Amino acid sequence: MSNPSYDHVPVRVDSINIEGLGRTKDDYVRRFIGDLFKASNFSELAYLATEVGKKLETIGCFNKVNVIIDTSKSPEASSYDYDVTYVVNESKRIAGGINTVIGSNEGSIILSSRLPNVVGRGERISFEHAFGSNNKSSHLSFAKPIPQLSSSETSITFYQNKISNVQGGFSVFSRGSLFDFCFGSVQRVKHNMQWEGTWRELEAASRLTSFAIREQSGHSFKSALRHIMTVDHRDQPIFPNQGIFLRLSQEYAGAGGDVAYLKNESDLQVNIPLPFELVLQGAFRFGVFRPLDEFPAYNSSDLFFLGGPHSLRGFEMKSLGPRSGSEVLGGKSYWSSGVHLYAPLPFAFGKGSFGDYCRTHLFVNAGNITEQSFSFQGDEIKASLENLVADYKAAYGLGLAIRLGQIARIEINYCWPLRFSSVDKIVRGMQLGIGVEFI
Repeated sequence: MSNPSYDHVPVRVDSINIEGLGRTKDDYVRRFIGDLFKASNFSELAYLATEVGKKLETIGCFNKVNVIIDTSKSPEASSYDYDVTYVVNESKRIAGGINTVIGSNEGSIILSSRLPNVVGRGERISFEHAFGSNNKSSHLSFAKPIPQLSSSETSITFYQNKISNVQGGFSVFSRGSLFDFCFGSVQRVKHNMQWEGTWRELEAASRLTSFAIREQSGHSFKSALRHIMTVDHRDQPIFPNQGIFLRLSQEYAGAGGDVAYLKNESDLQVNIPLPFELVLQGAFRFGVFRPLDEFPAYNSSDLFFLGGPHSLRGFEMKSLGPRSGSEVLGGKSYWSSGVHLYAPLPFAFGKGSFGDYCRTHLFVNAGNITEQSFSFQGDEIKASLENLVADYKAAYGLGLAIRLGQIARIEINYCWPLRFSSVDKIVRGMQLGIGVEFI
């Protein structure tokens, strides 16, 4: 926002200097500083100088950027001429460490190394090896910003991983590559256009695994095109006080290989601030899987799973849906919803310290998953809706949520399952959830 007292002070940018450049190329930095010459008054100059500084911090070259605006030192300069100087601190040539990551009620240890700004134009090479109790993975990626397009980047990743689905009675070993083109269209709207090719091997967990899973064992090659659109207008990702989050994902597998399906998934979250620091949150997820061949050209690892603190509290992790013996086969359609009332700790306990990382909440969750794919054709829509709503599952409860930075959280909830069948694996009482995304 401009300062009215400076709106009528004319300026002319005489020179722009960048101090601290080493391996970063001059031509790459010049792409981001040209807007400064558009300033016609001091308020515009101050605003544009700050915005350019923010851009320089995001191009993958610098750890720190400071801006200095001063009158021009040129002998021919007038009182309206200014010099703008950026003092930058370049990223180290190599970085790395040992970290932990949390997701789907599992913690993993990550060994990582990064080569930022490899050839001086924001490129980076990174390697990660992660291992947890059920998952192991290795990733090698190369990423390149695209300065001609705002907030755009292209990357290619080579990976291999092993993911165990205990409830499904199988594990999948994958080797493949992922090409991703990320760009922004309008404010806070991001798109990811992806191609993924992966060679997969599904293995039964034991000799006691059901035949429905064992017959899927073996190798397959999946070639998939994917588009993910993310709209995020929340004020913060964890414990938002207001704003809307929307993510739409479409995947087409069948651009080569022997796997063929369409998969669509949507995720909506709405946050409404209330008096007394209360926040009402509503969330909804919906997914549809549709095979493209009469012969099953997919396996259970491609389907949806429902249940657990991330998708439906009050039920065991990935325990709902079609079964074969003790194994969960996965479903082709699902929905999951939640309504929460978040509040700070009672009596402002810990406010200004650890209490700022905690929220209490009352919640109601409901959802269902079926083996039939949802149909959007004519009269079949009504039948598909009735199938999804019939025999839905529901639970309510209260709990404590603890924020871990701005990427993950821990939930300790007391759950009361409200609607369930005799074969559902319910959790009546305490349930622990650790992860990034919760319904």
